[in-house]
Amino acid sequence: MSRRKLLAPAVAAALLAGLALAGCPLPQPLAEVSRVDGGTITPPRVLSESAQPADTTILVSRTCPATPTYTVNASLVDENVLEPVEARWFLDYRDSPGGYSMLRVETIPPPDQSAPSQTVRALPPLQLQLPAYDPGQPTHVLELVVSNGFYPSDAVLPPGVPPNRSAQPGYEAQVFRWVFSYVDSGGGCSYP
Repeated sequence: MSRRKLLAPAVAAALLAGLALAGCPLPQPLAEVSRVDGGTITPPRVLSESAQPADTTILVSRTCPATPTYTVNASLVDENVLEPVEARWFLDYRDSPGGYSMLRVETIPPPDQSAPSQTVRALPPLQLQLPAYDPGQPTHVLELVVSNGFYPSDAVLPPGVPPNRSAQPGYEAQVFRWVFSYVDSGGGCSYP
């Protein structure tokens, strides 16, 4: 038998073994961001069906006798029940000097020991007092931004990164908005 015939099965077996080993393994989540069931943990987010007022476009009467006042509230969902989450509230972020003016900053702690698997956390309600009607600014935007990894407030940010609402690399921030528009008729002066 020729040497070529003897090497052919060995070469074929080596090629098949090489092809089997070259298969791409499935990526595995890192231990620090994985759940017990093997899935990856999503960043904290606002539970949209919990938002109050439920309608995110609120009509405000231009003729309110006093400062229009609205109670705004929401809950957040965080699959990682071991970490605190920060919630930052802004009114008219785009119009504030440098985006630095926050209405309120809250740190929402992880669930207590009695409910270790609770992923939904309620935020304390925000009492929002809108400015009186101004024809130069007939709309106000309230934003709730949540993250488990914001840049520190005093951090030097990379170019183009909005201050006080951006997450550090490896983290995410989520924004939820309510738009308050002044109207001639059909609007209210408060909620609820």
